[in-house]
Amino acid sequence: MRDELIPTYGRTRRGLTALDVVVVLVIIAVTVLILLLAVPQGREQARLVACRRNLGQIGFALALYDEMNQKLPTVSALAGLDEPIATSAPGPLRTLLDALQLPDLTELKDARTPPEARPGLVPGEAPVPGFVCPSDPNATAGLFTAPISYRATTGAGPSGNDGAFAPGRVISLQAIEAGDGLSYTAAFSERLVGDNQGNHVTPFNYQIVGGVVSSTGCPAASDPSAWRGDAGSSWTSASFRSTLYNHALAPSGHPSCLALDGKTAFMGASSGHVRGVNLLHCDGSVTLVRPSIDQKVWKDLASIGPSDTREPRE
Repeated sequence: MRDELIPTYGRTRRGLTALDVVVVLVIIAVTVLILLLAVPQGREQARLVACRRNLGQIGFALALYDEMNQKLPTVSALAGLDEPIATSAPGPLRTLLDALQLPDLTELKDARTPPEARPGLVPGEAPVPGFVCPSDPNATAGLFTAPISYRATTGAGPSGNDGAFAPGRVISLQAIEAGDGLSYTAAFSERLVGDNQGNHVTPFNYQIVGGVVSSTGCPAASDPSAWRGDAGSSWTSASFRSTLYNHALAPSGHPSCLALDGKTAFMGASSGHVRGVNLLHCDGSVTLVRPSIDQKVWKDLASIGPSDTREPRE
């Protein structure tokens, strides 16, 4: 009789062996580990998308402002470290909100149709939705009353005189397109907010330089008393302390430093993202720039015309 016709009752079933149990446990452990690793990666991806959206909305606002005024917001003067925020010249984001008469930029959907203006609702020294990157730890910790994770580009070197938002420069998107091209010119980037601790040497903070910050870079970070933790503490005023940056440093490079009079700095782009720094171009596009980018390319992105690599004058 063939085997398939032999009754199965009375046979003893073979149970799981120790090896079978081990294999099952290993499979479960690997699955759980993959899930645990995927959760923070998924959260960071969501934060990255939110950050890129914030910068994109700033790009829409710049285009709308340029359409209204035939120029980008002008940085009229730089605030020194001893100048009160209330008396300093407005920064680019302050100018955008004032011009559009909006409490924030979260309603901007494109570069052609602004939301309905809401006079009287432009905020003062207060947090603004969309001005803080969710991956910026100190910005989200509530250390400051008006934190800002996004800064306007002044240029390639420490004096910042060849960028789209160089102090005193009046320039339109049309002029930038005719020069280096909108997609090849930086507008805004991320910069991590400080930890609100003085005398604390960290990549979040910056050190004060008594004279002029030259193209050779910042002094050795050996004196903690020269360091301040108020980087990015206010989005309202035009200053390297909070709202402006340059490409003198590579992305996520440090240390950062700033002259006491506020006119020269090594204040670079940085972020809480693992893979790099988000950069808003003048055409409204946003790219993720890795710290390994060629420094010449990085400087060229910031400058409209020759790179500012010379020594600043006293």
